[in-house]
Amino acid sequence: MKKSDSLRCIKEYEKKDGTKTYYAEVRRKNAKPIRKRCNTLTEAKNWVRRTESDLLDGKHVPDNKARRYTLSDLIDQYISTHLSRHPRRLKDQTPHLEWWRANYGTKSLMEITPFLLSQARQQLLNGITSRKTPRTNSTVNRYYSSLSRAFTMAYQELQWINDNPFKRVSKLKENVGRNRFLSKEELKTLLDNAKISRNPHLYGMILIGASMGFRFGESINLQWKHVDFENGFITLESTKNGDRRVVPMPEQVISYLKNLEAPKLPEDFVFPSKDPKKRYPPSMIRKSFHKVLTVSGISDFKYHDLRHTCASHIAMNGGTQGELMEILGHRSPAMTKRYAHFSKEHISRILQKTNNNLIGNPGDPP
Repeated sequence: MKKSDSLRCIKEYEKKDGTKTYYAEVRRKNAKPIRKRCNTLTEAKNWVRRTESDLLDGKHVPDNKARRYTLSDLIDQYISTHLSRHPRRLKDQTPHLEWWRANYGTKSLMEITPFLLSQARQQLLNGITSRKTPRTNSTVNRYYSSLSRAFTMAYQELQWINDNPFKRVSKLKENVGRNRFLSKEELKTLLDNAKISRNPHLYGMILIGASMGFRFGESINLQWKHVDFENGFITLESTKNGDRRVVPMPEQVISYLKNLEAPKLPEDFVFPSKDPKKRYPPSMIRKSFHKVLTVSGISDFKYHDLRHTCASHIAMNGGTQGELMEILGHRSPAMTKRYAHFSKEHISRILQKTNNNLIGNPGDPP
């Protein structure tokens, strides 16, 4: 073997059957050597060159860090440096991260392998939620996404690991999003019945959800300081994705809000309990909503489907994808596409209009 090969720590061994194998080694200061068994001398040389290059570029992390730090250490670091700055994400991801901590927190980062993650995925699927229901594929994917972000930080920023093991674990296939929305007639029936509901806030909640695309939490947490009658806007300071969203108020919403009892303080809730500083109980809204759905003869419908209803009718009235993204507060066009559904009658009219222009009206002579 050449002297240069020896300096690169490539050792040749001859097996009993006469074949040769090569052990390549790269030594590092204050860390264990990196070793690899290769079948050919060329493979060994190439591996040494790549490894040395990765070390110079900072891509290769000493294994002692991955052995020293546990999964709990990583979760603590991720929460303190990233999630603590985003209260909404902290609230959403903490239950996921605590599940990982409870089940695998004592394991070193070296032990978190793709095989272990596959086992954890099955464990999650076999478990149940706090509502005593089985976890869906989409829920399990959220558990994976939360921890995957932490491992990305460990790889890119902290350099505790050589690679993110989540990259080699596929996500579960999720169900197609709901496409339920109300027709014009169904919405009118629902609003009419909500007006006579014993719940004083139900009509307003449905009106805002269907006409402005607000989520349940955005509507029930609405305060008078968010409402700008002078310019005709409602400003949502903190939405699901953490962005600030400003939505114009239709005249129907302005009229409804102006007829409500005048607030004493800007911090008072638009839909308050007996104490204006406290919101109306969400459970009471949901209970009244389900009763009105039954009275209206509307089935397979959830409050969040009012957001679908808003988006679909905006699209059917000529709203562009960009306009929908602005109203709904979406960052991704893919998300907006899930919400903007079209009725079969609308598609039929579009096709007929196109064919009339392209081929001619049905009554025209050939």
